[in-house]
Amino acid sequence: MDYMIYVLYLITALLALEGIGSMFRHRADPARVQARLRRLATRVSESAPADSILRSNRRLRFASLHEIELMLYRAGGPMRLNRFVALSVLLALCGFAGIYSLTGDPFRAIPGILLGGFLYVWVKRLARSRMRAFDGQLPDALELMTRSIRSGHTLVSGLVMVGEELADPIGPEFALVAEEIRLGLELRDALESLMRRIPNEDLPFFSTAILIQRQTGGNLAELLDKLSSLLRERAQFAGRVRALTAQGRGAATFLALWLPFIMCVIWVVAPGYMTPLLENQWGHVTLGSALGLDIVAYVMARRIADVQA
Repeated sequence: MDYMIYVLYLITALLALEGIGSMFRHRADPARVQARLRRLATRVSESAPADSILRSNRRLRFASLHEIELMLYRAGGPMRLNRFVALSVLLALCGFAGIYSLTGDPFRAIPGILLGGFLYVWVKRLARSRMRAFDGQLPDALELMTRSIRSGHTLVSGLVMVGEELADPIGPEFALVAEEIRLGLELRDALESLMRRIPNEDLPFFSTAILIQRQTGGNLAELLDKLSSLLRERAQFAGRVRALTAQGRGAATFLALWLPFIMCVIWVVAPGYMTPLLENQWGHVTLGSALGLDIVAYVMARRIADVQA
């Protein structure tokens, strides 16, 4: 049994080194990341179903692996899908084996499998942070495109200028749209591909404005200028709302996670304390009611704190 513990320690150390190395490689080589994003964008666009331009911003319903690959893309491509799956499985095994080596009971070591979700939570946070950065950059991108169009440049030139002047994530995304158009992809298809990759609520308005202007004519620069001003005001209002509701959202998350955390700790430290809840029928009813009320309370608290800007 002792040699198994040493093997687990070795695997944990290798996983830690691999995770730290992939984070540093991601930050140190942006050109490699952008090339990977272009390859991933092509695969994501091909795997996504065709939809109308006004409905393509709905929540995507891919298979699980496609959804994870899309999440990795939105996070900036910190790792490939196969590496993500392999590391998640290894972390789950390490968590299970670590608790099993301490307790000697495989049933009590089941909560250790939850360690495999750590990587998912980390990538999810990266993706959410990167998408929020995109939301904040969109008004600046529209303003830059407005100036470009007013100075006599074409729409594609405006997209290229955004790609050159603005940082990640909106710079590479708009540059990718311009590159797709130059390679022969229709404007509608390129914009739909952008909306599939980026879950932004304002992109359909931007895309619709461009397509309507292409079909009926009009002053695109003035339209984008008004849209940019509107998005900037909405972003400021949304920021104030998030600041005012941050305490409520944090309290809801803390209270919702507190019950499962305490149950897992008691299950590992003193499993006999929870035996009546697991062996008695009324104990099952109590656990189910507690977990159900916990989920309902969390959803209600989040809905109260979720104010649409």
